Amino acid sequence: MLQSLASHYGFIMRVSLAFVFIWFGISELMNPVYFRGYIPPFSSNLLLYRDLLIQVHGGILVFLSICLIFKLFIKVIGLVSVFVIGFIVIGLLLNPEMGFNEVLVRDIGLLGLALAIWMNEMREK
Repeated sequence: MLQSLASHYGFIMRVSLAFVFIWFGISELMNPVYFRGYIPPFSSNLLLYRDLLIQVHGGILVFLSICLIFKLFIKVIGLVSVFVIGFIVIGLLLNPEMGFNEVLVRDIGLLGLALAIWMNEMREK
């Protein structure tokens, strides 16, 4: 049984990352106020429309999750996922209010998953 399941590792990785993306994407679309604290303080003066920025980010996450689930444009989507999560990690590192915490550790793990999805797709084709 595990051999059969192991042959679907690409699908399992994509759906796992898509689950995280769609949950946060919908949350950002519906409640952008909850995510204001993740925007680095130095950029809040530059961004007049923080809630709109958060909602656009949520829309991007939902789009990425749909593409991951249905394996659409997966080479590009995998790379875009790496960049999206990479920017999140950089934003958390630059945010002095956040520091090195469980959110950053989780996102570093998700960055590794996105990188594995992209590298796996590059290897297969």
